[in-house]
Amino acid sequence: MSIFKLAWRSVKQRPLASILTMISVALGVALTIAIVSLRDSAHRSYHETSRGYDAILGPTHGSPLQIVLNTMFHVGDAGGTLPWATYERAKNDKRVKYAVPYAVGDYFRGKPVVGTSTAMFEALMDPENVPLGKNINGVVFRDGVHFEAVAGSIAAAETGLRRGVKFKVTHGPEGGWEHGEEWTVVGILRPTGTPADRAIFIPIETFYEVGDHKTAGDQRKKRREEREAEEEREREHGHEHGADTHTHEDDHGHEHGTKEELGLSAVGIRLKSPILRLAYVAEFKSDRATVQAVMPADQVRQLFEVVGSVDRFFELTAWLIVLVAGIGILVSLYNTIQGRRREIAILRAMGATPRHVFAVIVLESVILVVLGGLFGLVLGHAGLAMSAPYLVERFGVLVRSGFGTLDLQVMGALAVFGLVVGLLPAWRGLRTPVAENLHPTE
Repeated sequence: MSIFKLAWRSVKQRPLASILTMISVALGVALTIAIVSLRDSAHRSYHETSRGYDAILGPTHGSPLQIVLNTMFHVGDAGGTLPWATYERAKNDKRVKYAVPYAVGDYFRGKPVVGTSTAMFEALMDPENVPLGKNINGVVFRDGVHFEAVAGSIAAAETGLRRGVKFKVTHGPEGGWEHGEEWTVVGILRPTGTPADRAIFIPIETFYEVGDHKTAGDQRKKRREEREAEEEREREHGHEHGADTHTHEDDHGHEHGTKEELGLSAVGIRLKSPILRLAYVAEFKSDRATVQAVMPADQVRQLFEVVGSVDRFFELTAWLIVLVAGIGILVSLYNTIQGRRREIAILRAMGATPRHVFAVIVLESVILVVLGGLFGLVLGHAGLAMSAPYLVERFGVLVRSGFGTLDLQVMGALAVFGLVVGLLPAWRGLRTPVAENLHPTE
């Protein structure tokens, strides 16, 4: 009988112990696959979202990461405002393919309401490189003073918004006052696996039609006045400012109204060619500039460098479960050697060499670990596949489940692990006296 058949027969002789051992390994492997896949999916989602814009123009008072998180991921505060003229200049720049304005600060039932333009639905894409405005349930709102709205899939599901529903917004996420204006939902985004799923979008022109925004913008107006006073002092000393220095609205032919008073939170920039990115961003690097240009891909990469230790902790936790399962196999095999002394003695008496006995016990350990690992891979991927629709609809994370190089690495590591785990029980089996254990046990 071959070594493999002997090892397999030994596994089958203890069905309950073998099944429980394999289940413990399977759960550890399934958890590992789930954690690594979810982590990679989240990383991919953030990185793909950050590549939507070549640059983001934001206020110099905000940190680069703050600007990216607020603009791209609808998290946190804008950190200041930009002059409306910044958007006009960006839109008319021949190097710019899309200039997307952002105005934030309002919410509906905890979901951010973002003032923007229809260009956003063309400039930003889902992980399959399909523009957000494609295959929408309904239509995209019209630019201009049209009180229409497009809700992300998660925002719509959690707030109860649907096409035709009217809603009012509040200033601030909690405890803010409600504005009197109403918007009508004209479209619901399909689940895109992007942060857009969690927001509600309105035409930016309607954002400035809200009467209460003058009150809400008191702090912004104060910051603007402080900047203007500083610029006036510099002009008195003969300093010249960069291209994005804020000047009085009358110089640009604007009427002094809410749009110019409140300004913008940010402007997303998609260039006609990525090779223009570095030169474009470099133009805004000035100590006296009122606008900074941020490359979102760089900020997201730095963010994950900071939180990478947390990722590694969860992955390590999953592997520790596999380790505990392996220790269970070691203890189980080690303890069964006592009851298998006669079996080992008979094998030796029938001509099996110590090397054969050693190999049978080690192979038994490998079989238990590998079978448990295979079951864990199936369990992990099946669980991800079944939960994928829920994850994208509830959390906006698009999980791609499928067997790949990670599975091969896991199985290779498990095979080596099973071999190591079986060494101690196999060594104990070699020390079993043959003559003393050939007699029937009581």
